[in-house]
Amino acid sequence: MRGVSPHPRGSASSHPAKRTRPRILVVDDDLTLEDVLTVFLGERYEISTATTGTEALRRVGREPPNLVILDHRLPDRTGLEVLTELRSTRPSLPVVMLTGYGSEWICAAAFRLGVIDYLRKPVPAADLLEVVHRILPPDPDAGESARDTPAIKGVHVPLNTPVQKAMGLIQQRYWDKISLTSLASLVGMSKYHLSHRFRELSGTTFRNYLLEVRVERAKVLLVSNYEVSISEVAQMVGFSDLPRFDKVFKRHTGLSPSAYRALSQGGTADGFQTSHCTPC
Repeated sequence: MRGVSPHPRGSASSHPAKRTRPRILVVDDDLTLEDVLTVFLGERYEISTATTGTEALRRVGREPPNLVILDHRLPDRTGLEVLTELRSTRPSLPVVMLTGYGSEWICAAAFRLGVIDYLRKPVPAADLLEVVHRILPPDPDAGESARDTPAIKGVHVPLNTPVQKAMGLIQQRYWDKISLTSLASLVGMSKYHLSHRFRELSGTTFRNYLLEVRVERAKVLLVSNYEVSISEVAQMVGFSDLPRFDKVFKRHTGLSPSAYRALSQGGTADGFQTSHCTPC
């Protein structure tokens, strides 16, 4: 380090303070991906693995990583289900989605949930490393070699596009009054161009995506704290009009907010409990 004088070998102060390495969580039941990342990035990043969705969510809750690389096919649930829960608890956490299926609907759904990038398996090591370096740039003090690894030269990976930035802003500010005009200004595009590109990439409109994000947040709030009223939940996710919240929620889930909450408590969609009934 600059300004540090040399010390005798073996003394306690002979080495500079160790920097905290960025943490990458690989969620995949195939450990090949972890091996690739460890070989190429293990000196600069802390790589850990979760082989199930449940384990991944537990790890993120206990020690949040700086990046999650998430496979869609997991033993206990799908990557999209894990991604939905991650977005509810840590909306700004960068996630890269992987799938071996190549289904366009999975890609569109992942982008609607705000993934930073999407790669199809088998993933070329060069593509994966380039994406990691773009999202978590290597420490500048590590030198140019951190970026110029032979394995990642000549790779052409799309940059973080304005549409992806727009999705990230929606994930972070879903409760606010977000308009297409203000969003376009923040990402440096005209609202007409952003509207077209947004639908082209995500498979849905800006307005519908915003509503989907709000509904997903509302679902978590409805089942995580029963003391919060449905009216308060509506306000918390950006709806000032309770009837509109009820209508939008039902359109996206098939249930009213009160019915959804009742089901989560072990009741039925009409709000009556399926058990613990006492006679009059």
